Amino acid sequence: MAFSGIPDLESAGISKPPQPSMDILRAALEPLADSVDAPLATLLEYGGLLLAANTVTNLTGARDWPTLVEAHLMDCVLAAQYLPEGARCLLDWGSGGGLPGLVWASIFRERHFHLCERNGKKADFLVAAVSALQFTHVDVASAQGEEVLRNLNPRPDCVVARAVEPLPKFLRRLGRPSLPLRQLYLMAGPSWQRDWEENSAELQNYWRLQKFDTYHLGPDRGHRFLLHFRKKKEK
Repeated sequence: MAFSGIPDLESAGISKPPQPSMDILRAALEPLADSVDAPLATLLEYGGLLLAANTVTNLTGARDWPTLVEAHLMDCVLAAQYLPEGARCLLDWGSGGGLPGLVWASIFRERHFHLCERNGKKADFLVAAVSALQFTHVDVASAQGEEVLRNLNPRPDCVVARAVEPLPKFLRRLGRPSLPLRQLYLMAGPSWQRDWEENSAELQNYWRLQKFDTYHLGPDRGHRFLLHFRKKKEK
């Protein structure tokens, strides 16, 4: 069944976000923007679209504002502070409901984002959300990431991903020499360290772990990480 479109927020029963949710988002945005009013408003508009669409198709496990903000939006906003200034064009691999791509596009209007999502319903939501948000700096592709990456010209400066596949499987997949990418940024939970260490003898043939940055989502959700990998050149 095709995606039926994003319902009207009122008919979907989506109320305004509670003040505490808005306050923590505002505080998290302050290091990223000279004025947080515009990105905050856009981010809240996107959040409303996501919650409304989630009533008709499964985009994320969040069904209310506090969960969406604390578990998903804050995760992406806090990770955004560690993106390099030089990354002006980014490919969000497996964008799903737009996390992190549409969150980062709400903050960085001067950068270009390609959202790649092979699931048709999710891709349709992304197209509808991009249109509703009037984003001219975002493209959506409903296809396999490999296909999108090979056909993009110019190439994106980096690939980003959040909760796509287990770390070893994803690094093997993107480590193939036929894929034209050098920089990879992965959002991950604490288990990434065990996965990397247990598989590093193999994965270091493809990737160099340049650095990792750590941020905290609060006592109930713990630490999250943004991992920066650089693909090794073929010998």
